[in-house]
Amino acid sequence: MMYSTSKSFRKETSITNTKCSEISHFSHPKHKLRFEYSEFPFKCDGCKEVGIGLRYKCSSICDYDLHMHCAIPSPSLYHPFYPKCSFQFLSKPPGNIPRYCNACEKGVTGFVYHCMTCGFDLHPCCAKLPMVLDDGEIKLYLYRKVSSPCHRCGQKGRSWSYRSSCKKCNLHVACVREIQRL
Repeated sequence: MMYSTSKSFRKETSITNTKCSEISHFSHPKHKLRFEYSEFPFKCDGCKEVGIGLRYKCSSICDYDLHMHCAIPSPSLYHPFYPKCSFQFLSKPPGNIPRYCNACEKGVTGFVYHCMTCGFDLHPCCAKLPMVLDDGEIKLYLYRKVSSPCHRCGQKGRSWSYRSSCKKCNLHVACVREIQRL
């Protein structure tokens, strides 16, 4: 089951047209990074999460990749699920204790959006998740909390989920990301 959003695709396409084909990045100052599309999974050297699709890749011999959202982050952002929070982009998680993304519940070990006031953390790709996934047959809407178990892993959790309007289909954000890599 692969989902894409026509609005999101149009948005990504317009982003593609406005992004530079090559950039310099503070996390990899030795070489420029080239904008490209990858059909194969890669590990982002910024947030340390697996990605697929649009990325910036080292134009030299290095195996260095960044998600588009990690390569050109917003210095700060607001998310509708946390209206009182202001998330700041950080190149590493704050403090010395393990941090977890409030969207997918996976560990945060690299680039992160962090709310200094509340202590919430979001992976850059989780912070930019589309509010609606549409595969042409079914629409899944992003929710902060869903009480039903996930149809992929069978678990209930505190993480964000995509749910159909009929409430028959529920998928954790982390499970959707795994499905998209298959």
